[in-house]
Amino acid sequence: MDPLNILKIIATIITAVIALIIGLRVLSLNKSDLLNRWFALYFISSSLGFTIYAIYHLILNNKDIIIPLMITAHIFFNFNSISLMMTLFVLEKYTKVAMSMKYLGTMLILFFVMSIGYFIFPPYLDLDDYALGMVNTHTPTSLQIFVNIIRILLAMYAAFRYIVINKKIEGETKNRIKWFSLGVITIILGLFINLAGGLLSSIIIEILALIIIDIGAILVLKGFLI
Repeated sequence: MDPLNILKIIATIITAVIALIIGLRVLSLNKSDLLNRWFALYFISSSLGFTIYAIYHLILNNKDIIIPLMITAHIFFNFNSISLMMTLFVLEKYTKVAMSMKYLGTMLILFFVMSIGYFIFPPYLDLDDYALGMVNTHTPTSLQIFVNIIRILLAMYAAFRYIVINKKIEGETKNRIKWFSLGVITIILGLFINLAGGLLSSIIIEILALIIIDIGAILVLKGFLI
């Protein structure tokens, strides 16, 4: 395995650990609060996705399980996007309304739509690279763009609504929403860069995206610590 791929795996593991620590920390601050629970799910699902991503890139003796693991990782990333939207609904609506079929149900349907494509148009493993000791998977370009556009649009909408909410409130809550907004906007930037890295097959760009996503996650945590 070449040094850049090793560096990418290390960066992915670091991102997974950061996301897990933040998720558990957010949950521990108020386990009964639905906002904390959904943000915890957001970070923990990210951590699981990145962990599985790192694991399958280290499997060099069993090619048959790589694509199933890759699909599982992307399912966690899709749930991550849904969890972010649910944090917004919990902030804007009453808890019972946010958890209704209108909001939670719609998000679960969208989650299904985002995930089913991986089974209809499955990714594939580059066998030539695998023979050289490198795990390099390819997702059909149309599916990759479709799923990432949905993820980015959901994150952009959430960030926009956070900014709108922030203008309507004052005090400690205003500061919290401000940090949530900054964090989500930073994560959106990371998603754009990650999409570019995937389309250009650039490991350096993908590593940069991971670093930016880490920064965004830390900014969101700061909002909870106020």
